[in-house]
Amino acid sequence: MQHTNLIWDFDGMLFNTYPRMTTAFQMALSDFGVNVDYDEVMKQIKRSVRIAAEYYSENNNLDCSALSKRYHEIEHGLSLDSIIPYDGMCELLRDAVKAGCRHFLYTHRDHTALEALARHGLDGLFSGFITINDPFPPKPAPDAILSILSRFDVKPETALMLGDRDIDVLAARNAGIEGALFDPEHFYDDFENKLRSNTVEELRQVLGL
Repeated sequence: MQHTNLIWDFDGMLFNTYPRMTTAFQMALSDFGVNVDYDEVMKQIKRSVRIAAEYYSENNNLDCSALSKRYHEIEHGLSLDSIIPYDGMCELLRDAVKAGCRHFLYTHRDHTALEALARHGLDGLFSGFITINDPFPPKPAPDAILSILSRFDVKPETALMLGDRDIDVLAARNAGIEGALFDPEHFYDDFENKLRSNTVEELRQVLGL
């Protein structure tokens, strides 16, 4: 295997959290008197929560900070039972460790990502974690990835950033490593990238497992 140091995004990559996130954002918009179709909200959320908040605030004359705050309040109040890994992802992570890989988490989510990993017995598979609580600029800035490379003595040619959005791959490129796009919903079919998959089974092939 070429890539033995795997840096994982969380939402939409390891865990299928977009239904939860989209519902929470719809509820937040509704609290401000704005009703938007589920699929339309999903399209914006798939770009990023920050971009979604900016988009709907600008188009509905809302306070962006207040909308974002309300979204996070609602999302945090939902049951952790709705944070569910993709089918086959837990087995893939374990098989990768058996094959000699190290896992690292790099997410814009907060501590709930670590809680979800622990709930599914996956936290012990990871060598390091970076969440929104760490002092790094958001993707596609390379700072967090560069920190992982430095702290854990990772050679760039062995590292792979795995995520479901263009900003994950762009962060990898900016850090001088490869990125792999996981796109089950085909949101990024037009985004050019050598390594990509639409299913967990295809992801196994990308990783050589």
